[in-house]
Amino acid sequence: MDFYVFLVVLSAALMHATWNSIIQSSSNSFLESFNFAIWKVPLTLILIVLLPLPHPDSWPYIAASIVVHFIYTYSFVYTYTRNELSTVYPIFRGTPPLIILLLSYFILKENISSTGWLAVIVTSLGIISMSFMSNKINFKSSISIITVAFAIVAYSMIDGMGARLSMQSFSYLAWVFFIHWSIYSFFVIYQQGYKPCIDHVKNNYLKGIFAASISFLGYSLILWAMTKAPIPYVAALRETSIIFVGIIGYLFLSEKMTIYKILSILTIVIGAILLRLA
Repeated sequence: MDFYVFLVVLSAALMHATWNSIIQSSSNSFLESFNFAIWKVPLTLILIVLLPLPHPDSWPYIAASIVVHFIYTYSFVYTYTRNELSTVYPIFRGTPPLIILLLSYFILKENISSTGWLAVIVTSLGIISMSFMSNKINFKSSISIITVAFAIVAYSMIDGMGARLSMQSFSYLAWVFFIHWSIYSFFVIYQQGYKPCIDHVKNNYLKGIFAASISFLGYSLILWAMTKAPIPYVAALRETSIIFVGIIGYLFLSEKMTIYKILSILTIVIGAILLRLA
């Protein structure tokens, strides 16, 4: 992987970990998700006006992505309301790269080197291993975690292909996010009530604007990277965000940093180095 692309994806991973931590740290994850969803709508609308339209071939992917992103968003917010960030994040972020690797190789015919195979496998196993010591996940949470994992696989594949066809990865994502987050905002208002949603935004608008901005920028960079490098490489490297999640959880959310987690992080670092060499 090109060094510049490598650094861009790592930066996106940090952004991803940061906005996930913001949602999980809130006393009401649905209200917090509304807080940054409502700011994504005008942000992406501005980009839609300024940027060229995506290529027509990418519109079916945009439609499919909107559906999958809604399922993903609801499922991960639901999961965060019932579990620690560092407990569930490794599970639903660690398994998708392995599935994406197989789908990309057999369906998309991506050129995956032997080092690339090893890198994705090592990275994923390192991520998944961070959750092995936890026994805090109940049955309902397991269902939502599995849903999140498969949604990540689906939108990664859809958006990776869609961004390539669109010829305009930023415009592609602006359309996906504008429609998706508009629908999601109305959904949360219906579920939580208009007044609680608006009151939460009034009291936390700076946090919402910040989270919305880094969420869009981070995923935009991921889609751009998928036009420059094999999708499974980018998908796996993005999940090194778990390292940042562990640090954020330890420093700001009073979550424990055990020797076991440290060893898992070192495994992920080895995987990231291999991805750079792939």
